[in-house]
Formats: sequence, structure tokens, C-alpha cells
Amino acid sequence: MNAKGLFAFAATLLALPLQAAELSANRGISILYINGQAAEQKIGTNEIDEGFTQVIVKLDDKLGKGGSAKVFTSKPYTINFDAQDADYKITLPKMFSEMEAQEEFAKAKPGWGVEANGQPVEFTQAVVEGKKGFMPYAGMDEIVAKHNQQRGIYFQDGQLIDAPVAVEMAPVAVATASAVATANSTAKATTQAPKAVVKNVEQLKAWYLQANKEERKEFRRWMIDQE
Repeated sequence: MNAKGLFAFAATLLALPLQAAELSANRGISILYINGQAAEQKIGTNEIDEGFTQVIVKLDDKLGKGGSAKVFTSKPYTINFDAQDADYKITLPKMFSEMEAQEEFAKAKPGWGVEANGQPVEFTQAVVEGKKGFMPYAGMDEIVAKHNQQRGIYFQDGQLIDAPVAVEMAPVAVATASAVATANSTAKATTQAPKAVVKNVEQLKAWYLQANKEERKEFRRWMIDQE
């Protein structure tokens, strides 16, 4: 291929659209936030970047038949996973009544699922607790930010700038070392990243929240011994 043909081929490649991961959800599931930002499409398809992805979702659906049908709205949940070049879908078991939904969401871990091109992928989930009193989820931006700060997770303009290693690696076992290195280097280069002291405190909080009852007791005993 001569130089002219090579340049033409390169121009053709550049003109091709870039592949992006896409995210949608089953009927009745609302996508509220993606990486700390309000989702562009609550019930449609959103484009997402590859890498660590946090989606905040809730079930908001009319369940039942005829006059007995009622709208059920769950608490919001974070769904964390590692996105690749694929079509992702957030799923839930089919529920036919408000009672079924109440029973499902009374579980410590409701049956949320994440599929990539129809195949299940690993993820983590956590309920997003609201404020006490009337309208507990008013000011959702602040609630989401606080939820993440308690777990040592920080986003800026939809990009992950810092997170505990366990959080970055837990959703998908095949996360690459280069992806983690990129996230770490981005965090160091970002002037808006939290100060080291604050980060250490938040990391300790995150580990404590992830520990079980016995581990927390052991940790508290260790703290007393250090004083």
C-alpha cells in the first residue's frame, strides 16, 4: 500500500464511531445516578465509560392487577461493577404484587442482577439510606456524595478519582492492574482529591462498614489496646 492509500485507510479508521458501553434496565427499574451524576435516561439507555462503574437504581413500578394494583417504590441501591465494551442491563426478579416486592426488599441483599450481553457479571450492591423525617431522599446529590464518602469513593465529573482498593477490585475479579494504576494516577493528579488525612479516616470508615459483627468487636478491642 502506498503512502496515499495508507493515509486514506487511517482516515477511514478515524471516521468510524468509537465503541462505548451501554447501560439500560428492566421494566420498572429507574436509573437515577451513574458515577455520581444524574443519569441522562432514567428508563432508557445510557452510555457509560469502561472501568469501575457505580449505578444507583430503584424499583418504581405498578404491581398487581386491576383495582388492587399499587405502585411500589424501593429505596435506592448502588450497583458497582467493572464495565467493558458491552451492553449492560440491570435486572430484578419478576414481581407480581406489592407484597412480593416488600418481601424481596426486606432481604439484606435483594435480587439485583447485572448482565453484559445477556451474561451475568459480578457486582456489589448497597442500599442508599435517606435522611430521617419527611422526604428522606430530598437533596439526592448530597445523599449520594455522603454515601460514597463513607466508603472512601470519590467521583469528579462522572470519573472515579479515588476508592479503596477493595471497592475497585471487588465487583469483578478480572479487573486489570493497568486499570487500577490508571485510577490511582488520576487520583494523584487531580487537585480536587481529598487530603491524605481525610482519605485515611474515610478508608477506615469504609473498612469498618464492610466488616461483620465479630470483626468489628475485634477491631474495637484492638483500638482499646492501642490507647
